[in-house]
Amino acid sequence: MIVHGVQESIAAEPSLAERTADLAEALLYEAHVIEELRQALLRQRAGVAADDPELVEASVHAMGRTLLTLDEAKRRRAALTSLITGGEAVPMDRLETMLGGSLPAEVAEARALVKRVALLTAQDVAINQHILRRALEAGDTFLQKLFSMAGDPAPGYQRHEPAGDPPARSGVILNRMA
Repeated sequence: MIVHGVQESIAAEPSLAERTADLAEALLYEAHVIEELRQALLRQRAGVAADDPELVEASVHAMGRTLLTLDEAKRRRAALTSLITGGEAVPMDRLETMLGGSLPAEVAEARALVKRVALLTAQDVAINQHILRRALEAGDTFLQKLFSMAGDPAPGYQRHEPAGDPPARSGVILNRMA
């Protein structure tokens, strides 16, 4: 049987509402990734406090992976904002002016969440930098003390003992069998 009159459906471009919903979803994902970065920073701080080099190294690797993921999330957000505005990517704080009014509530809430999580993460970065700097300084101070004492003899060491007979032993002999 031959079917006549079959039309191919052509996909319509997404509406502004669909694109702003995609932007809200992208912003929520970005906030999630930033929170993952913050958790890795907290693990790094715990590793330094516990003097656990494996935990510190694992957190550094996790931060590296998370930063790559965050970069991809930012690219996706930029692509979505350029689609919505019909031009170049727009910073998050200028979306209202580019859209000519207020943002949909879901986009505004997602944007606020990204800002809040990013601020907390920036504070944790500053704390970790301070802690790591102090740990490095403490390690340098310890090494300086260690190597500055390397040329000095130990306090109980006597360099010039007479080479004659060994000193006579004195003391009491105890017999446990008595």
